[in-house]
Amino acid sequence: MNVYAPVLHWQSWAVLGRHVRVHLRKWHTALLPPVFDPLVMLAAFGLGLGRQIGGVAWEGRTLDYLSYLAPGILAYTAFMTAFFQSLFTAYIRMHFQKSWEGQLTTQIRLEHVVWGEVLWAATLSTAYSVMVCVVLAGFGAAGWLDLHWAWLPCTLPLLFLSALGFACLGLLFTALLPSMDHMSLPFFLVILPIGFASNTYFPLPDVPGLRELSMANPLLQLCEGLRKLLLDGALSPSLAAAAGLSLLMMLVLLPLDFRRLRRRVFGDA
Repeated sequence: MNVYAPVLHWQSWAVLGRHVRVHLRKWHTALLPPVFDPLVMLAAFGLGLGRQIGGVAWEGRTLDYLSYLAPGILAYTAFMTAFFQSLFTAYIRMHFQKSWEGQLTTQIRLEHVVWGEVLWAATLSTAYSVMVCVVLAGFGAAGWLDLHWAWLPCTLPLLFLSALGFACLGLLFTALLPSMDHMSLPFFLVILPIGFASNTYFPLPDVPGLRELSMANPLLQLCEGLRKLLLDGALSPSLAAAAGLSLLMMLVLLPLDFRRLRRRVFGDA
């Protein structure tokens, strides 16, 4: 069956709407992480550590560390939020809260549940990215950060698309992990390698083969594309690479997600 067409069905958007309504009931606590996490990271690393290490070499020039870090934090927020929501939170809804079971007793089918989870992870990820943009604007107003601010809203569609790809990756682990005791595995197998094999916090070292291998890292391409856009106000091939890798993840992982989740939910062979 076509696992991509249900994104256009009203049932998938109804699942998304349900997640939005539930989230808005706790908005006052849900607002804290997307605001304080980048605030602490930028203050502690960008201002604190940045003053200790001085400048960072990037594309043949030296940047202050806060300017280098800010686009990376924006990209990393999209990655972490989407992956966490489609893994940990989706697993809780599927296994403990039985939300999926309740939805499947209505006109909603499993493909709608899957798409609803993917859309919700990408939507929340983009909303958190907006909060990061607000924090960055605050640093700019304080005179600590200088970016091409007019390009900042233009990053959101790419962040949403990237989050869709990362959400499909998280859902694959939701389908595969046998219990909550195994939740640490994706962090060691996916989050740490993708996070540290990117240029989120520091440029990659000049190790033979590392840079070529890391070109397939969607987070690295996203960081580099956003950095070029926000620091130089210029488009770069990394933006197209980030979008292409995200679409590739969706095309490859969604059928696997659906097949594994159908086996897990219904016991189909």
